[in-house]
Amino acid sequence: MRFTGLARVAVTAVMAGATALAVPAAAQAAVPVGGGTPILVGGVAGCTLTAAGYDATGASVAFTAAHCSDRINSPVILRDDKRAGVIGTVATRNEILDYSVIRLDPRVAVPVRQPGVTGTGPAPEFGDVVCKDGLATGHTCGITWQREGAKFWSQACAGYGDSGGPIIREGRLVGLLSGGHIPPVAGSVGGLGAVLPSCLHPAQAPFFLPALAYSFETIVADATDRNWPGAGFRMA
Repeated sequence: MRFTGLARVAVTAVMAGATALAVPAAAQAAVPVGGGTPILVGGVAGCTLTAAGYDATGASVAFTAAHCSDRINSPVILRDDKRAGVIGTVATRNEILDYSVIRLDPRVAVPVRQPGVTGTGPAPEFGDVVCKDGLATGHTCGITWQREGAKFWSQACAGYGDSGGPIIREGRLVGLLSGGHIPPVAGSVGGLGAVLPSCLHPAQAPFFLPALAYSFETIVADATDRNWPGAGFRMA
C-alpha cells in the first residue's frame, strides 16, 4: 500500500497514539507508614501503628494492638487515606502481650521511622516521663506510675483509637499502648476504674484513668522466640 505524504503523517500520528495508549499508567507511589500512623483494621477498628520496619526475613512489617482485630488476615487500610487501598494484613497476634504483626504490602506501603525516634529502649520505671502518639488524642505525655514485668501504666492521656500507639521515652520506643486500666495496686482502695474519668472527660480532672502499655522490646523478643512474622524486627 502506498501513501501520500499527508497520509503517511496521519498514519504515523495514529500509530504513535496507539503506542502511547498501550503504555500502562504509572503505579501510585507507595505511601509511608510508621509509628503513630492511624489505621483501620478490618475496615472498622480505628487503631494506631506502633512502628514499621523489616523482620529477619526482610519482609515489611508493622505492629499494632492485638485487640484491634480478632482475626488473622484482617485487611488494614489507612484511616486518613482510604484511597491508598489495603496496606497489609494481620499476620499474627498475641492477646497476652496485646500485639499484632501486620505484613505490609510493599507495593502499597513503605515503612518509615517516626520522626524523633532514634531506636528502641527498655520499659520505663516509676517516675519516668513518657509520651504517646495516637489517632484519637494525638501527642500526650505523663509520668509512669508503675511497672509490672512487661506491663507499665502511665498518665499519658489516651482514648479509643490510640490502641497500638507508640510510647516514647527520651527519643526511644519503649512500649505499645494497650488501653486504660487501673494497676493491681489500686484494687486495694476500691473500684477506681468506675470512678476515675477518661482524660477526655469535660471536667478535665487532674487525675484520670492510667494508660496500660506493654514493653516493645518484650514484644519483639516474643515474636522472635516464636519465629513469627516480625521476628528480629528492625525499625525503618
